Formats: sequence, C-alpha cells, structure tokens
Amino acid sequence: MPSKEWLRHCEATLRRPKIKGEENITSRENSYGKYAHSTIASHLETNTQFQKYHNTRAGHGFAAEDANALNDTLHGRHVEKVGLSNELNGPDRIVNGVPIQTKYYQSPKDTINSAFDSSGYRYGGQQIEVPSDQYEDCINLMKKKIIDGRVRDENGHTISDPSQAEQLVKKGSITYAQAKNIAKAGNIDSLIFDAKNNVISSSYTGGISFLISFARYKWNGYSTQNAIKSSLVDAFHSGGIAMLIGIASSQIIRTRSAAAMTVLVRHGLKPLYGTAIGKTAIEAIARASLGRAIYGAAAVNYVSKLMRSNFITSSVSTAIMTAPDFYRAAISRNISWAQFGKNLVVNVAGVAGGVGGWAAGAATGAAIGSFLPIIGTGIGGIAGGLLGALCGGTGASKVAKAGLDPFIKDDAKEMYELLEPVTEEICMEYLLSEEEVALFIEHIKSTIDASWLRTMYGSGKTNFSRKMFAKNTLSEFCDSLICHRKKIEPPSEELYHEEVNNFVDSLIVEMDTVPALA
Repeated sequence: MPSKEWLRHCEATLRRPKIKGEENITSRENSYGKYAHSTIASHLETNTQFQKYHNTRAGHGFAAEDANALNDTLHGRHVEKVGLSNELNGPDRIVNGVPIQTKYYQSPKDTINSAFDSSGYRYGGQQIEVPSDQYEDCINLMKKKIIDGRVRDENGHTISDPSQAEQLVKKGSITYAQAKNIAKAGNIDSLIFDAKNNVISSSYTGGISFLISFARYKWNGYSTQNAIKSSLVDAFHSGGIAMLIGIASSQIIRTRSAAAMTVLVRHGLKPLYGTAIGKTAIEAIARASLGRAIYGAAAVNYVSKLMRSNFITSSVSTAIMTAPDFYRAAISRNISWAQFGKNLVVNVAGVAGGVGGWAAGAATGAAIGSFLPIIGTGIGGIAGGLLGALCGGTGASKVAKAGLDPFIKDDAKEMYELLEPVTEEICMEYLLSEEEVALFIEHIKSTIDASWLRTMYGSGKTNFSRKMFAKNTLSEFCDSLICHRKKIEPPSEELYHEEVNNFVDSLIVEMDTVPALA
C-alpha cells in the first residue's frame, strides 16, 4: 500500500493549476499577442491611410504612399510621414532628410504631368516618386520638361540640365498595378503589404512577451539557457498571433462596411466632444496613440477611426482565440460546450480589458517617454500601451473566470479530480515501492498537460470511460517499470518450516506471559 506521503504528493501534483510540462502550453495558448489588438489598431491608424483607399479615383495613390514609406522603414531609413497633414504641395514624406512626393497614375505621361500646373513644376526641392514599371519613361519625360524650361528648384531658379531628371525622379518600390491591388482586400499584393506592415507592431509584442516569459521561467527555476529558448518560442507565438490579428484586421478595414462604421462612430463622438470630460478623454486618447497633440475635429476624426479599428481588431482577436476551442468542442469533442462558453466569456472580457488597459498604459508611457530623450513619446506610448493592455486584459480575464468558476467547473479541474483515485488505484495494483512511486510521479508530471487532459476528456462521454483511458495510459509506464524489478526467489522448504516453527514458539511464549483472567 502506498505511503501517506505519496498520497499527499500525488494529490498536490494533480490538483495544482500548472504542472511541469504544462507551463509552455499554457503560456502559448494564453498568448500575450491576443492583448495587442489595441496597439495594432493604433499602429494601423498612425501608419496607414486605409480610410482613403476607398476613393475609386485616387485610393491607389494613398496605397502607394503607404507601401513606399513602409519599404523605406523596413530598409532602416528614417521616415517622417508629414503628408498626413495634407499641406498643399507639401511632401508626402521625408526620408533621411529628402522630401518626397508620390505620384502614381495609369501612364508615365499622366504621372509626370500630375507634378505640373500652368506655372510649371509644383514641387520644387522635392523628388517625384513614380511606379517602378514607369521609371525609365518618366525620366525621359522629365528631361523634356527641363529642356522646355518648366522645372524650377526650391529657390525658384530654372533647372536647365536634363541630367538632373534622375535626381528629381525616384523609382518607387511597387508598380502601378500593385498599388491598385494594395488598395483592395483579398489579393496577394494587399496581403503581402499587410504582412510587412504588421511586422513592426508584432515585433513590439514579441519583444515584451520575451521579457515577461523570461522572467517567469527564471522564477520557476529554469536555467538561463533554457529560459531563453522557451521565451523565444513564446515570443514567436505571441508575435505570430499579433501578426495574424493585424493582417486579418487590415483586410477588413479596407471594406466599405468599415468606412460606414467610422461615420457612425464619428456621429456618436461629436456630442461627447462637446462635454468637458469627453473632450479631455478624446484628446488624451489621440495624443497617446499619435505621440503628439491634436484638437477639435482632427481629434474626433482620428479617435473615430481608432475606435473603428479597435472594434475590428478586438473582434478578430476574439475570433482567433475562440476558433481552437470551437474546433475542440464541435469537431474533436475534447472539451465541453460549457467550457467553450466559459472560455469565450473570459476571452471577451480579456479583450475588453485590454482596450482600457491600452488607453491608460499608452497615455502613461507617452508621458514618461516625453521626459526620456532616448525613448521618446512614440516608443513610450507603444510600450506603455502593450503593458497596459496585458495588465488590463489578464486582470479582466481573471475576474471573469473567478466570477464563472462557482457556476461552471473547468474541464481540466474535473479531469484532475478523476485522476486522483486512478493514480492511487494504480499504485495499489502494482504494489509500487517508494523508489517506484517517485519515478511514477515524474512520469505523471512529464505526461499530463493541457493537451493530454483534453484527450482524456474526449476519450468518452462518461467519467468511467475517461478514468479507464487515464488508467490504461498511465499503467503502460508501470508495466515497463515493474519489468526492472529484481527477481524474487521463494525461500527453501527447510528454511520456511524452520521460521514457521520459530514464529509459533514465540507466540506460545508471549501467551504464557499474559495474566490469566480472574
């Protein structure tokens, strides 16, 4: 019979929420990437002009601006997207100090002519960025404009050297056709652009995930090398989830339904902005996201788009988190529908809490970053937003789960309760020694994880069949364990009879010493 110490150890091992081997699975399934939706929404609104892509006449031009700016950023160039202010004849962006005006039209002639009006060249001191497939033709057309005396520099001096056309015309990173595709949803070019665009936001998520996971692994006794390896896996998983949320959300934001949603949100925010509290809140959210202050209609418009994008990224995040549970409940049937509903409520609460946490964290991070020149407002806002979303999201999830626990028992907890008598029964049936019990405990700790418990749940519709699954699975180890036992030889007949006689004699002696009853 197993010792009481084993029973206590076994009970503690099976009842605790996380056991060795489950740590990585739990952290990956509850990836920090799912709380990055607000940061993703802020990144999309700050670094893209999706709202303008719906313009059938010029939408591809805004897509070209975004794509070329992104290409510069990914190549390590310093990019300032000053064109978002819509200054007349101002540059769309400044790259390493060079002002650039992006022009994408159907033909090279139309592209170059768009840079001129009746008085001549409109963008003195700026480079004209053209579709990559039109570059050579645009160079030749610009040379002709120079020969005709229609090009002036930023000081108003006429440029007479045709070779200067190569300094005035910049080759874009995409073609005209690619720009048109990027402005639309559901094609390879737009998906590639969205993947590249979300590399930045997902890298922030992965970086913070790595730091948090590394600390947790070290606290749990991992060596530095193993902590790094495990943290890299968690970071890659969190960054991948954030990337997936960003790509799916970017595709949805391109649709006309998303544009209509922005209009509805704006109508709701305008009356709110008329109040003192509403005005302060809207301007604070805009400042935290943009890293600079904006006011009035600009703040309302920006926050309207940000809230629209937040709703979309939150919905996508919830769908991505819920999809595996839906598959497990509906297809593989290794979790209950009650567990699915509970997980859904917890996930929705976490996403909602992440939105509030992001707003508070971004504002705080931006404020702190403004006092630290190396970090700055922008980086401070991003880091603060991610940490705030993580704290707000995990906190809201825990509150929601705690509220539901009295009404809906987790499948895993139920399986743990079924495992207790099974492990005790196995120990009794196999007559495990103390040394064998220790090995059995290590096997249990390395075998039972979230995936194994789901398999146990799905092994049958009754608790009896689930217990039989656990017993058969764990008994396989004990079968191999007892094979290594030392073979026991029975005692010889002479020795057996000798010891029996000695035992009987000792009993007689003891009975003689017992006082007789009166």
